[in-house]
Amino acid sequence: MTSVLKIKNKHRPFHYYDGRAYFISGTCYKGLGMFLAEYRKDIFKKVLRESVKRFDIQLYSWVILNNHYHILFTLPIVDCRIDENDPSVDGEFCYEGDKDSKYFLVEFIRKMHKDTARILNKLDNTPGRKVWYQYWDYCVRNEIDFWKHFNYILKNPLKHKLAENIEESFSYEFSSNSTWLEKFSFDGLVEGLIKYKVKDVLYDEED
Repeated sequence: MTSVLKIKNKHRPFHYYDGRAYFISGTCYKGLGMFLAEYRKDIFKKVLRESVKRFDIQLYSWVILNNHYHILFTLPIVDCRIDENDPSVDGEFCYEGDKDSKYFLVEFIRKMHKDTARILNKLDNTPGRKVWYQYWDYCVRNEIDFWKHFNYILKNPLKHKLAENIEESFSYEFSSNSTWLEKFSFDGLVEGLIKYKVKDVLYDEED
């Protein structure tokens, strides 16, 4: 028997989420460096992996910096109805069915934010502290747009001085960069940066 449960926080703008690629930027509350320490970045990495698996997300590229993150992925096209008797399901993250699949992204991000905040607040003994401020979602328009955002993530550690040069940025531990470095090689990634220029991707400077 399936359950019809309402989704909280329906205040965000509606989008048509149909399995295309999306680029997300999430920022810590007041820009604070909640992820300065490496073990805290590891927490984000672990929660991201768990959330991607739970929501059946196809993750292409990601990076966590000291106070924000970027992820590039596609959403599944699925029937999101769930069994109310399934003990693995948190009632806060359920859906009304296919017609509400547009909320899938909202719930994926909300779950990830809630889990990282809960773990960090437990470590810091700060129950109820606000960890995340907001996130911005962008629907990737085409293949060129996809690779520009992919390259934006590749260069982000360098932009925020967590790498001294582009080679270190490609090897940045708290991202998917090293995976793509192994797959495409240094020369291949550089070729992609030249072909799909990051300067055409415009975001607020803190991102």
